[in-house]
Amino acid sequence: MILHKDDISTSKWESFISENPFTTPFQTPNFFRFYNSVSGLSAQVYSVEESDELLALCVVTFQKESGIKAYFSRRAIIYGGPVLAEVPKKREALKFLLESIQADIKRKVIYIETRNFNDYSDYKVSFATELWHYEPYLNIRISLAGKSIGEILEALKYNRRREINLSVKEGAIFRAADTIAEVTEIYRILEDLYKQRVNLPLPALEFFLRLYQSDAGKVFVVMHNDKVIGGSFCFYYPGNSIFTMYYCGSRDYHPRIFPTHLAIIAAIDFGVKNDLKMIDLMGAGKPGKEYGVRKYKSEFGGEMVEHGRFLRICTPLLFTVGKMALSLIKRIKQ
Repeated sequence: MILHKDDISTSKWESFISENPFTTPFQTPNFFRFYNSVSGLSAQVYSVEESDELLALCVVTFQKESGIKAYFSRRAIIYGGPVLAEVPKKREALKFLLESIQADIKRKVIYIETRNFNDYSDYKVSFATELWHYEPYLNIRISLAGKSIGEILEALKYNRRREINLSVKEGAIFRAADTIAEVTEIYRILEDLYKQRVNLPLPALEFFLRLYQSDAGKVFVVMHNDKVIGGSFCFYYPGNSIFTMYYCGSRDYHPRIFPTHLAIIAAIDFGVKNDLKMIDLMGAGKPGKEYGVRKYKSEFGGEMVEHGRFLRICTPLLFTVGKMALSLIKRIKQ
């Protein structure tokens, strides 16, 4: 039996994901509520149940860009991938889950994509049977279990560790954000970064304020002389993991202060102090393809993993035309 949001017991949902090896912060009731609280965004949750027992669950987010790009960028993103019960029927449950999601949303989006944060290699055949195509993609994650912040810092590349120590000696600090004003200042730095260098869509300020006000994640701020110079926006699941979705620092602020480094260290420090198992620095690009951010993230130590993505194209013609249209729009803007 397939269940939607109004049919799923929150207590049963929370019990199902607790201690499940596939659980990430993105498949929790808190994330689901957060995502639906942001204007212009929405999420749906699907689960498979048998004999009053959950066998599979998945939070699907719906996204599109603004303006002329909106029609060609309609997509469904499943952050983390589905959560599956440790039972013999899990492949059947996954098949039923995928079929139900596709049937429900195929006319609403051009494609559906899972961004896997766990190993789904045992399920590639199940996805392929339902016409999901696997695409290699890398992530960098750092194990925090049983480690002190000192041990983690020792594992960093020498230059990265030296720059962090220099920043602290110069009086830069990091902590959880305390006010909406601090969150807004971090966003302004992030917004400038995306406009000047990243050249990718960035959610509006409301997204980050809602995150700050929710139980879905944490916002960390980097300060120097009472000035906000950086920060990070993270999603986390207590007792499990934290994910650095967005981070930033003021460019060329001070020759001996590196605010972006501290924005990431803030999340690592939080993870250690709260007994989380790991931190995921998220996207490190496609294997074999140059990706500058990968080098930066790798200097924080950790393990490079390829958990990849599964892509299900619902409307092939619009998918092809959309890629061409978005590429053309990007070139025109440059």
